[in-house]
Amino acid sequence: MASPTKRTKVIRKNKKKRQGQKRKGQERENGSTLSKKELFGDAE
Repeated sequence: MASPTKRTKVIRKNKKKRQGQKRKGQERENGSTLSKKELFGDAE
């Protein structure tokens, strides 16, 4: 059986790795900023 300290370190490492995954996934899917066309309209 793992020691309490080892378990705590592993749990914290895994939590850290998962932080922000929802936001990061949304940015991958939708991009982080609007396009120039969406921001300023179609200049053509």
